Amino acid sequence: MGLATVVFLGQLAMVLMRYLLGIGFLEVQDAVNYAFASLVALSVIVAFDAEKHVRVDVFRQNWSDLFNRRIDMLGYLVLAIPVFALMAWTAFPLVRSSWVILEGSPETGGLPGLFVVKTCLLVLPVLVLLFAVRRLVTLWRRPVS
Repeated sequence: MGLATVVFLGQLAMVLMRYLLGIGFLEVQDAVNYAFASLVALSVIVAFDAEKHVRVDVFRQNWSDLFNRRIDMLGYLVLAIPVFALMAWTAFPLVRSSWVILEGSPETGGLPGLFVVKTCLLVLPVLVLLFAVRRLVTLWRRPVS
């Protein structure tokens, strides 16, 4: 909720300053963009951990617990783990090079620290992979009801 509030208030301040006062600050725009990018990336992790990701529950309600567990395990093994492993693999060179040059805003006079935001591209898949493995172990160990 904190990052969403920062994004909202920052965007509101930016619009009010630009259209009511006729001034704009590139730093505020960069801060809002950085916060929004972080919010989107980190929201995926929260949704995945809370199991609020997309799922077709219309079918699941008629299936047995054992079948639902197998479908979940298959989804983690065939979809989540390979996709997020590929995402981590492809994001690593981008994040590494961004840290090497301490990449900042592409705009002249913008905020430094874009490399920290780009780190979310690596944090996201790594944490989802950890949650997926944890969930797989939990599903495997849970007794059949």
